[in-house]
Amino acid sequence: MPVRGKTAKRRAAKAKPAPAPKLRGPRRSYLWAAVFTLLIAGWMLSGDLLGNSNPGARPPEVTTGTETKARQTAPFRVRVKVSRAQMRDAALTLRGRTEAYARVNLQAETAGVVEALPIDKGAQVKKGSLVCKIETGVREAMLKKARAEERQAELDYEAAERLMRQGHTAKLRVAELQARLDAARAAREQAELDLARTRIRAPFDGVLEAQPAKVGDFLAIGETCVTMVDLDPLKLVASVSEREVGLLQTGMKGTATLATGESVSGPIRFIASAADEKTRTFRIELDIDNPQGTLRDGVTATISIPIATDRAHKLPPSVLTLNDEGDVGVRVIEGIDRVRFMPVRILSDSSEGVWVAGLPETVTIITVGQDYVRDGQRVVAVPAGSGGSARQ
Repeated sequence: MPVRGKTAKRRAAKAKPAPAPKLRGPRRSYLWAAVFTLLIAGWMLSGDLLGNSNPGARPPEVTTGTETKARQTAPFRVRVKVSRAQMRDAALTLRGRTEAYARVNLQAETAGVVEALPIDKGAQVKKGSLVCKIETGVREAMLKKARAEERQAELDYEAAERLMRQGHTAKLRVAELQARLDAARAAREQAELDLARTRIRAPFDGVLEAQPAKVGDFLAIGETCVTMVDLDPLKLVASVSEREVGLLQTGMKGTATLATGESVSGPIRFIASAADEKTRTFRIELDIDNPQGTLRDGVTATISIPIATDRAHKLPPSVLTLNDEGDVGVRVIEGIDRVRFMPVRILSDSSEGVWVAGLPETVTIITVGQDYVRDGQRVVAVPAGSGGSARQ
């Protein structure tokens, strides 16, 4: 019985099917590739079967070759505006400054110690007022001596002249005394002048601007005691370019706004005949009344001088462009749909726009898209304010 059981077990073990052989090498790779291919195909088909998740969406447009070519050859769209020339009061605007009509350093004409400065710095001074006094020293005594010698020489000459008429004195003696009298008179005049030079007086009405010397300082001949400025009239000075100087003439009226807030006006009194060697500009001067002396020397000013009335176009700065040569201008529509570049000359500019010359009386200017087109190109002109858009 035990023998039969062992035999039966062996027979059952032999009867079990053998395990499947494992896949190795290329066959296994092919199997995985097939699986992935089936998964991808199923995912793609699911989109068609389930439909679009957004029913309201438009299907993608399919552009044919003919439509693409038509779009590429369609004219470029630009926005345009008709501009008409306007009357413009042309004015030359310059940057300048106020300048004293005269600035004089009052210098000592005789040497000596400063004895007094009767007027304070910054005060208004009348012509002839004493502004600096140098001590007289021995000058008064020298004047008395010169006067006495002159009187003596005069008496000697008169006596010799009487004797000559009576025939008691030679003409040579009279001539000698005449020369001595002339020398005495010259010495007296020199002494008077030297004494007068100790008193320095104002040469004009003005302002005592500076006092370089102090009381007690010794002044040599030629050293400055005080400085005066003449502020009435006041000058407005500016520099004009070579291109613009020919537009001006003496007598033309100009107005100016000073940095201190005052507005002034006056005629042109001087235009330089020669240009400055460094700047190649010409100096001009305008006279400005300043009777109260309230306007100051050296204040910056913006000067405007009307020169003409002409017609010009007022454009926004954004329409200006450059051509290949670097010229400033605008692009316009010529005829119906052709682009043309027209150079312009800028006359003036402000926050409101740019005044330009060089355009016809009426012209259609490209305001949007001018930098994307070239001369001779056909475009579709869209008027400003219409619903159409440019650059399509």
